[in-house]
Amino acid sequence: MTTTEAPTIPAPAQPIALAPERTLSILALVAGIVSIVFGEIFFVPIAGIVLGVLGYQREPAGRTFAIWGIVLSAVMLFGWVVLAIIGALFFIPFAFM
Repeated sequence: MTTTEAPTIPAPAQPIALAPERTLSILALVAGIVSIVFGEIFFVPIAGIVLGVLGYQREPAGRTFAIWGIVLSAVMLFGWVVLAIIGALFFIPFAFM
């Protein structure tokens, strides 16, 4: 009489360690760099700040990217606000002549 052995079931594979999510943080950094290169676009620094804040709150692994994105975007946004105020102060008196 032959005995049949039950088929052995292989052990489950170890889960693959995924890279931490940094999508929002990287997008914030890219928006900050793009706002330096294409400074005339007003919405890019605003998007960089929003993405940076969301990335800072949601992605602990990408906080450095998020902080840099916020800083670069805020500096460019502040620069454009200052230039707009100086431009308005210079050109408004001549508009009514």
